[in-house]
Amino acid sequence: MSDLYFYIIDFKDIYPVRFWAILLTAILVFSFSLLLMFILFRRYIFKPFFLKKNRNDFESNFKDEFNFEEKSSLKRVIAKPRALIWLTVVHLAAILLLIGYLLVNYNLINFESEDISISSSKYIFGIDVSHYQGLINWEEVRTSRHPIEYVFIRATMGVNGKDRHYKRNWENVKRHNYIRGAYHYYRPNENSTEQFENFRSSVKLEKGDILPVLDIEDESKFGRANLREGVLNWLKLAEEEYGVKPIIYTSLNFYKKNLEGYVEGYPLWIAAYSGKNRLWNVEWTFHQFTDNLRVKGIKTSVDGNDFKGDESSLDSLRIK
Repeated sequence: MSDLYFYIIDFKDIYPVRFWAILLTAILVFSFSLLLMFILFRRYIFKPFFLKKNRNDFESNFKDEFNFEEKSSLKRVIAKPRALIWLTVVHLAAILLLIGYLLVNYNLINFESEDISISSSKYIFGIDVSHYQGLINWEEVRTSRHPIEYVFIRATMGVNGKDRHYKRNWENVKRHNYIRGAYHYYRPNENSTEQFENFRSSVKLEKGDILPVLDIEDESKFGRANLREGVLNWLKLAEEEYGVKPIIYTSLNFYKKNLEGYVEGYPLWIAAYSGKNRLWNVEWTFHQFTDNLRVKGIKTSVDGNDFKGDESSLDSLRIK
């Protein structure tokens, strides 16, 4: 039941228009079907049982009561017993089709083929996920043809946001023998110390996990100086807590505009989707090069990342 609950929530987040269209359709179909069944019950069960009328008298009384001259064309249709029965059958069939559609999608695994050319390079490849990817089938992911070595998982957002699939993803990534890392999505208009406390209370890094990651994507309404102060405070608190320098995730443009020159010494995870030639003058460690990767077991597109270095270099970025 919990998986079904999360599926519905995920479906709403990923396909909001489709979700509300299906919900409205279901309500309308179900309501009209209840109305038709109520009319059938009243005409064919309730009245015959209590009034003991024969069929001819019953149908005559049924048609007279609807008063064809004064009623709408719809009521003229449903006043006919046979039409009423067919309308009920059609609407019950519509409900069953709707339920079938939802069940099919509930068990739907990504049917789009994987393009392994995207992930084939000299770099060590990995992905990053959050609850926006919905419930991930990690057993299916393990059969993917992509050479996935590590997975970054969103844990927290701002001062109190929690990724609802973090715990599930965190446990499954380790269970399926991937290197795992956790990241915090930074909200620049919220207190940086409280944001770190949110991350610290949720993330328990173990030996072999990748260093903690701070995801910075938005500017602060309080100005760049305030943004940098908050970011550096979060990084300092993380370094004190975990004894390592955290990784910074950001886009290339955001880094150039807001952070370059202020975060030296921290490993950089840079998002840039138009090739590595744009990174020629940036000392990047991870490169998020696409947000449109298809992976078996994941129903939505997912981000693809390269690590610049060999396995021993990657090991140096893991908790000892």
